[in-house]
Amino acid sequence: MKTMTIRNIPDDVAAGLAARARETGRSMNATAVAALADSFGEKRHGPKKYADFSQFVGTWSDEEADRISKIIEESSEQIWVDEYKPWLYAAEDAE
Repeated sequence: MKTMTIRNIPDDVAAGLAARARETGRSMNATAVAALADSFGEKRHGPKKYADFSQFVGTWSDEEADRISKIIEESSEQIWVDEYKPWLYAAEDAE
């Protein structure tokens, strides 16, 4: 790969590049390389990098989030017994 230095970048271009880097969670260099590649119609190959796990888990609708929250709330009210350590609960069974 080639290393280059670019001089005399206009302030508005530098500001736009910085804003896009913040929005995408990428470095200024990665953002500049992507912008240059896009301007020549070339797509960067390789795995797409994400700042979170949204590509794996997706998103929930409001109804789904409410349902999940309710399940978690109800389950926290139950007493969970560790099946691998039954002796911890023997005293409770004896009562």
